[in-house]
Amino acid sequence: MFDRRSRVWSIPGAFISAILVITLLAACGGSQSTPQSPQPSASTKASESSKPAESAKPSASPPASAQSPVKIGVILTTSGAQGAIGAKQVTGLEMATEEINAAGGIMGRKIELIQRDDGGDPTKALTAAQELVEKNGVSIIIASTLSSPALAIAPYLTEQKVLMLGTHSADAVNNPAKYPYEFTGSPTSTQQAGTVAKYAVEVLKAKKIAILGESSAYGNSTVPAYKAQLEKRNVQPVAVEQYPQGTQDMTAQLTTLRKAGAEAILGATLAADSVRIIKNILSMGWDVPYLGNSDLSSSAVVEGVGVAGMEKVYPYSYKNLSISDKVQIPAKTKEYADKLAKKLNQNPLKDSIEQSALLYDEMYMIKKAIEDAKSTDGPKLAAALEAFTGYSGVLATFKFSKDNHGGIDLDNDMVMVKGASFKNGFYQLAPGY
Repeated sequence: MFDRRSRVWSIPGAFISAILVITLLAACGGSQSTPQSPQPSASTKASESSKPAESAKPSASPPASAQSPVKIGVILTTSGAQGAIGAKQVTGLEMATEEINAAGGIMGRKIELIQRDDGGDPTKALTAAQELVEKNGVSIIIASTLSSPALAIAPYLTEQKVLMLGTHSADAVNNPAKYPYEFTGSPTSTQQAGTVAKYAVEVLKAKKIAILGESSAYGNSTVPAYKAQLEKRNVQPVAVEQYPQGTQDMTAQLTTLRKAGAEAILGATLAADSVRIIKNILSMGWDVPYLGNSDLSSSAVVEGVGVAGMEKVYPYSYKNLSISDKVQIPAKTKEYADKLAKKLNQNPLKDSIEQSALLYDEMYMIKKAIEDAKSTDGPKLAAALEAFTGYSGVLATFKFSKDNHGGIDLDNDMVMVKGASFKNGFYQLAPGY
C-alpha cells in the first residue's frame, strides 16, 4: 500500500510493488471465488461521497466479514402429519427475510436461510442441527415447529452455544438455567394450559373436567400443565387419558372420559388427531365442549370436522387475532394480513395468519437482537433477547428475561376463540369475553 499524496514513486519501484501485490493476492485468494457483496447499508451509501474515487485508490476487495451473509439455520416440520404447520411458518419467515434483505439486510449484510425439514422426527432434527453448525457454521437456528425435535436439539445447541428461537411449547425447553440459548415465541405448555383451564372453570363453569392428550413431548408437557392449572383453581380432573400420536380410533379413551361424567375436555392434540377425536365425540352423540390449542381453529381441522361439528370447539388464540363488537384488530396485524393475502394470492385469506406471523415476528426479533448485540455470537444474542421487555410484533408483544425464555404473556396476549369463526385471517372471541 502507498499514499499518493505524500510520496512519488519511481517507475522501477512501482513495477516491483505491483509484482508484490499480485503475488500476495494470489497467495491469499487461491482458487476460491469471491462471494457476492450485499447491498450497501444506508450509512455506507452516505459515506461514499467522502471516499476517494476508485481510480485514486488501490484495487482491493472489501473485507470478508462485510461480504458474507448472516447465515441462519432453519429446522421446521414441513412434511409429515404436522407438515402444514411448518409450511405456514416458512411463508412468514421468507416474507420477513425478503423485506429485510430488500431494505439492506442486517447491519449491511444480507440474510441467508439454510433450511431443513425434520418431518417431526427428533433424530432428523438433531442430524440437521449438527450439519448446520458443523458444516455450515451457523450460530443462529430457528427451530423447531414441534416440541419433541426441539428437546432433541436443545442439549447440542447449548453445548455449541448456538442461539435457538422456535415455536415449541414444552415447558422442559423453556429452562434458561439448563438451556441458556433456547427461546420460543409460542406460549409454553403452562401458559396454554392456564388460558384453557381458566376458560373451562371461570367461564364455562365446568366442575367435572377431563384431560386428553397425545403421548409426545407436547402432550407429556401439556397434560401435567393442565392438571396444575386446574388444581390452582381447586379442580381435580375426573379422568386423564393419553394415546400414541396417530391413533385412528379414540372410542376407548373417550368412553372413559364420558363415564367419568366429564362436562368439558381439555385437549393436548394436534391436526389429524384432533379431527378424529372431535368426529369421534360427535359419532357418540356426546354434547361436550372440546378446548385446546390454536391448531383447533386451523382450516385442516375445521374442514376435516365440518363447521356444524365445531359448535363447541374452543381453541386458545391471541388478542391481536381476535375480534368482537368491542375489539378491533391492531393496524400492524391488519397490514401483515393484507401482505400475506397478496403473497398467497388469496382474497379473502383461507386460514389463520398465526403460524406465518409468528415466524415473521421471530425473524425481525433476530434482526433486532443482532443489531443490539452488534454480533451473531450465541451468548451475546441470548443476552440481547433477554433484554426485550416489550417487542411489539404482528402476533403479540414479546417479552423475555433471564428467568423466562418464553416470550408470550398469558394475561395480555392469550384469549379463547370460537373454533370455526374464521374470517379474513381472524376469529371471533369465545362466549364470555
